[in-house]
Amino acid sequence: MEIKVKYKGLAERKKKIATNEAQGLRMKHDNFAPDWKPGDEFHGTMTFTDFMPSAVEPEPVRDLEAEIDELKQRVNTLERGK
Repeated sequence: MEIKVKYKGLAERKKKIATNEAQGLRMKHDNFAPDWKPGDEFHGTMTFTDFMPSAVEPEPVRDLEAEIDELKQRVNTLERGK
């Protein structure tokens, strides 16, 4: 789930981050509003998500040496059968 939260000013931003993190969400990114210019008060939209990349299962590690040995054995067996 993703939610977008608008903020105006650093104090409001800080409160909205605390509120969303308390709900188990984490900030995915923070975009300044298109009309924001350096020197202006910060304002924009933050995106929060409940997706945790660490919860994704890593791909299994392949034992390439064992796979090569098995293929060599198959080739040897096929050569003996000629």
